[in-house]
Amino acid sequence: MIGTAFSQARLLALWGRYKHLVALGSFLLGVASLVLVQRQEKVAQTLVVLLPLTWLIAVLEPYWLRLAERSRWLRHSPLLVRYLLQGLHQESFFFTLPFFLAATTWRSAQVLFVALVSVFALVSMIDPLYFDRVVARRSLLWSFHAAAAFTTVLAAAPMLWQITTATSLWLAIGAGAAVSVPAFAAALPGSRWLRWPGALLAAALLAGALSLLRFAIPPATLRVHDAHAARSVDTEARRSGPSVETISAADLAANGLYAWTPIHAPRGLSEQVVHEWRHDGRVVERIPITISGSREAGYRTWTHKTAFGEDPRGHWQVRMLTQSDQLIGIVRFTVE
Repeated sequence: MIGTAFSQARLLALWGRYKHLVALGSFLLGVASLVLVQRQEKVAQTLVVLLPLTWLIAVLEPYWLRLAERSRWLRHSPLLVRYLLQGLHQESFFFTLPFFLAATTWRSAQVLFVALVSVFALVSMIDPLYFDRVVARRSLLWSFHAAAAFTTVLAAAPMLWQITTATSLWLAIGAGAAVSVPAFAAALPGSRWLRWPGALLAAALLAGALSLLRFAIPPATLRVHDAHAARSVDTEARRSGPSVETISAADLAANGLYAWTPIHAPRGLSEQVVHEWRHDGRVVERIPITISGSREAGYRTWTHKTAFGEDPRGHWQVRMLTQSDQLIGIVRFTVE
């Protein structure tokens, strides 16, 4: 019993000294997996499968704490469990952050989502905030669990099961909403019998809100590289001409314009994306394209538009969207 207590105290001391390396290690692991998903997808899948399994720590936390309170030889275990939870949150947020940073379209509302994930990640590193504010309030602690579940499923599911980005989004929303139920139950006032139905309703409303805000959620495993408008594309060599930012209406009417959009996706993943052509904010055409995850340089996709109407002058955008309307990237050009 003395040896067990000494071992636990030693583990706590080691964790207190080196725990901040978990955040750095998780971030570097995420960067490595972002590269591996293009080159050695089996290795990347092995790495990300560990994240969903660690949710067992969060689910079983109340039972471990009760056991620890009853057993003298587990007197350090409540603190150990809380350190494990901190490590879980750091692992989840810092591992997925590189995927979101790579997939974010920076001149869009997706910046707010990345900022929110970054806040969760930073709070999980700052002990006074994490232990005195988050861990001390069950509603906040389960909010962290829900955010970790959402971000992990969003980033890991397409790599693990080769499911589409849209399917992984709905799974992530479902996981986040399910794990948020205890957070709402702890935050809502009233008797126990009223709180849980209210928590279920609040979780359903959260899922609905996330589905409506999906345009602001980056598709974690899809990212565009060197997207631009071009006057020509060599279809046999699958090579684009020079980038075009401004074009005359006469030139546009004579030759049309290409939207060149190489998209990175996990190897083995096949899904449909959409090129949405917009003129001064108004949608004029939506063209579906099927992509497959393969090449390191990205799956080279393009659309060629020749009909631009009587007066095409103004600002144009070609928005690359998933089937769930998540924004992958934007090509901009101006017609004079």
